[in-house]
Amino acid sequence: MKAQSKRKKGQRFERVVAREIEAEGLGRAGREAMSGGGFRKGDIASSLPFLLECKNEKRPSFLPSIDQAKEQARIGNWSSDMWALITKDPRTPETNPQIYATIDFWQFLRLLKKNSEPRIKEPDKQMAWKIRRAVDSLKSLLKEFE
Repeated sequence: MKAQSKRKKGQRFERVVAREIEAEGLGRAGREAMSGGGFRKGDIASSLPFLLECKNEKRPSFLPSIDQAKEQARIGNWSSDMWALITKDPRTPETNPQIYATIDFWQFLRLLKKNSEPRIKEPDKQMAWKIRRAVDSLKSLLKEFE
């Protein structure tokens, strides 16, 4: 594939990613000028807390792509851990692609922790009433053993 058509293929994918970010209600997103080759780094300009590096390769090479994303995050005034590699599965068509995001494992854990619901929720009125009754019953039972 010629360099020109590879570049256009990458730009199409970047537009797909930006459209999906907007469609999910995560704010405005668009292709970064020169795919991060200018002052602002990363392939997608958005309000997300991650630098986004997009790859649409026939044979994905993850480690060099991750290194590129980390370096772009480091020099682009981002935290060097706040990067995401967005990759299109080359086995899927461009019209309905499977898209994957690769992030730092520790960032993944932080996201899970941040977005998980607490194991114990605030009791509602009915639950509070049941708890008060249980406490009163236990206090009454304890008095009988004194």
